[in-house]
Amino acid sequence: MTTSCHLCRSGCRFAFPSGRRRWKERERFPDPDMYSDEIIDAVGGMSRFQFMITGFALGPKIIIAWGMLMMSFAGVSPDKWWCTDGDGAVNVSAYTGLKECPASDNDTACRFVYSQEKDTIINEWNLLCGMKSIKPLITAVQMTGVLIGALLSGQSADVIGRKKTLYISLFLHGGFNLVAAFSVSWEMFIVLRFCIGLMVGAVLVVSFPYPMEFVSTKWRPVTIAIPFWPVGSGLLAMTCWLRPNWSDVHLILAALHIPFFLGYMFVPESLRWLAVHGRLKEAEDVVDQMARYNRTQKPTNTAILLKKLADEEKSSRDSNRKYNYSDIYRGWGMCRVSVIHQAVWMIMSFTYYGISFGVGRLTGNLYLNMFLVAMVSVPSNVLAFFMNNRIGRRWTGFSFFLLATCGAFGVAIVSRFVASEGVRGAAIVTLALTCRLGVASAWSCFLAFTSESYPTVIRNLGYGAANTAARVGSIVSPYAFAMGSEDLLLPFVIVGSLMFACSILSLLSPETMGSPLADTTVESSGKTKPTETATADEKVHSQEQPNEIKLN
Repeated sequence: MTTSCHLCRSGCRFAFPSGRRRWKERERFPDPDMYSDEIIDAVGGMSRFQFMITGFALGPKIIIAWGMLMMSFAGVSPDKWWCTDGDGAVNVSAYTGLKECPASDNDTACRFVYSQEKDTIINEWNLLCGMKSIKPLITAVQMTGVLIGALLSGQSADVIGRKKTLYISLFLHGGFNLVAAFSVSWEMFIVLRFCIGLMVGAVLVVSFPYPMEFVSTKWRPVTIAIPFWPVGSGLLAMTCWLRPNWSDVHLILAALHIPFFLGYMFVPESLRWLAVHGRLKEAEDVVDQMARYNRTQKPTNTAILLKKLADEEKSSRDSNRKYNYSDIYRGWGMCRVSVIHQAVWMIMSFTYYGISFGVGRLTGNLYLNMFLVAMVSVPSNVLAFFMNNRIGRRWTGFSFFLLATCGAFGVAIVSRFVASEGVRGAAIVTLALTCRLGVASAWSCFLAFTSESYPTVIRNLGYGAANTAARVGSIVSPYAFAMGSEDLLLPFVIVGSLMFACSILSLLSPETMGSPLADTTVESSGKTKPTETATADEKVHSQEQPNEIKLN
């Protein structure tokens, strides 16, 4: 077998023996990236422990989806409303001023009356006519909170750890939803939506890279195939249908946090985070826990490998150096990756949340449309998992972005050129769901793609920066999709153009399929001197016993 020389990292080629002889050579001269991956593979790269931590760390996305998408129901106007000057009831069917604002600019003399099929913040505080701008403002303020939360969480997770950041954020998210259910004014509600947004952003940033750091290279994409977010969105639609009251839905969401708090007793801190921060005893305890859960044996040279990883990080940075967001732009290669991924995340968020929050503008039943918008991405997530391992992250993202492009331009064409009301409505819903399916699937791909593109020491920072860029898109989306009132041409022409741009950007980012996760910025940048790496590796593995790590 012919392969590239891993010592000089150059393009030279040489023959490498296969089988046991090949593994013995690999033991003698390992790639530094493989230290933590070797340990994970040895104790079980995807077994009982990984399923447990994936459920407790990624499972909260079910309730976070509720928190994020609450305004897709809470911000919808009742089906019928009108304005009257009197105090008497008005027969809806006989009233000709249905959904018409008062002629004067002064709404204070108007008494709004609503049909009773749902209770939202619109009829709670009369956010119509002169107050209609409050609805997109609440959504934008919430998304601003998500942006700030993503920014702070990325730094927090790399300083105090993944576990503390996740569970503190989750606890506060439940508390803020509980208080929001008892809001007495839209001003109080908007402040609480901002706080909820902070915690949503924090949980989203840390919840994905956290369990992925315990999973072997081959199985990392499996996390994108578990439809926690679509299931949460679908449950939100069903709950709103069964209990169409904005306050009650907030209370139910707060109660659903309780089962996930139990995970704090079982979930350990990230093995990689502990190792690169020099907490080797705790990191080795985590390996013990993984081996115990997976019913395997811990490699006898675990302490040596963890020590090597910690020493490499210590030598690459000043002793008390704290990483910050400037590190994800350090060096041309890292800067290019960061800019591309942040641009893609911004556009994906713009499209995803624009369609999600604008679901009330689609024809048909509101709750069915909410459910379809949520669940349409479930089968595509499974497809994205297999495509990720077959054709790579770049081409998977490219394919789904093209699908979203076709759906968006299809909506624009149908909305302008199809005259039949019935055909146009059904076609727009179908094409909008196709666009939503494409962008959701591409996002599933980029969850793994972005995390794999950064070394451990700045992975949460890179992932947090991408989430921050995404929130910029989500802040703009409520206003962009409100352009043209009922005309969908302009919003979807913009979406189609941006989706096509994403398909090109996807191909410009370096492929990560099958690559081991880098643990330090030295490994990621490739600045480690070959001779130093080889010498250090020989010293480490000279202390090992034969066949201490065996991969199945």
